[in-house]
Order: sequence, then structure tokens, then C-alpha cells
Amino acid sequence: MSLSDEQIKHIIDGCRKNNRQSQRDLYEWLQGYAISVCKRYANEVNLVEDLVMDGFMKIFKNIAQYDMSNYAVSEAAFKGWSKRVFINNCINYSRKYFSEAVSLDEITEQHQYEPAINEEIIQKLGYQEIIQLVMSLPISYKTVFCLHFIDGYTHQEIANLLGINEGTSKSNLFKAKRHLQLLLSSKSKLNG
Repeated sequence: MSLSDEQIKHIIDGCRKNNRQSQRDLYEWLQGYAISVCKRYANEVNLVEDLVMDGFMKIFKNIAQYDMSNYAVSEAAFKGWSKRVFINNCINYSRKYFSEAVSLDEITEQHQYEPAINEEIIQKLGYQEIIQLVMSLPISYKTVFCLHFIDGYTHQEIANLLGINEGTSKSNLFKAKRHLQLLLSSKSKLNG
């Protein structure tokens, strides 16, 4: 559902006043978007639902921080702001899955043997199949993979967000890509 800038401003103003109808309108407007963001960071349906609800609670609590004089009052601007809220909420949850056990030397050595992803296999797969493969990754790998490739964060930004070192971010991305390569190879053998 698409809203006009005027409707968005009205909803934001209502949410700032704790108006239940405005909160319901915001929820109905962004629910699908929130689910798609949170699905990238959680493997279980119940966890996605919890992350979405918790994210909305944070939006309602902190909506005054959405400064309409600094941000445009538009669908893209508000979705961008809310996306950061949902991602940060998911990351706070994910932090407990990360360890600092990998050194930068190990990362450099691993990247020398990084598996190549067979482009032909990828071209044969549909979008949903690729997404399912990414979603099947362990949460620590999936989180870094999504932050880096889907949401465009650098390893330094990921490290800061997750409270890990940059080497751990690089390691988890490497492991995610290696895991995807194995999944793609086994899928190719099944289809081939």
C-alpha cells in the first residue's frame, strides 16, 4: 500500500501523540516491509514475528526522533528510517551468535581459496530458490551476508553494528559464501 506524503505526515503526527488508530495505520502500512527486513536476519517464523513487533514498539517509542525538518516526509524517507530501526533491532538480537575467534591472518589465508560461485547454476535458479538458500544459512553468516550484500554495509560498519571485529565480519561473509557454494553445488547435482 502506498501513501501520500500528507497521509504519512498525518500518521507520524498521530503516532507522536500515541494515537492508537495512527499506530494501527502505520503498522498496516509497514507490516509487509518490516517482515521482509526481519526475515533476512531470523530463520524462524516466530522469531521474525517477535522482531517485527519489537521493532514497531521501538518505532512508536522513538518516532519523535524522526525529524521531519531534516528528513523528507515521504514514503522512501520514512521507510529508510524505519528500516534502520528494524535492522538495529535484529542486530541486537543477533549479537549473541558471534564470536571473536577468527584472526585477520586466517581471513587472508581463507580468501586465497575462496570458492567461485558457478554463475550457470545461479542463472538456473529462481529468485525464491536463491532467497531460500540465503535464509538457510546459520544466523551469524546470514546476518553478515545480508548486511553486506543486501543492505550495503562495509565490514567496518558491520563490525561496529554487531560489536565484533572486522576480521570476524569478513570470516562470516567468507563462510556464508562457502556455505552457499556447497548448497548450490548439491542443488546442481540434484537438478543435473
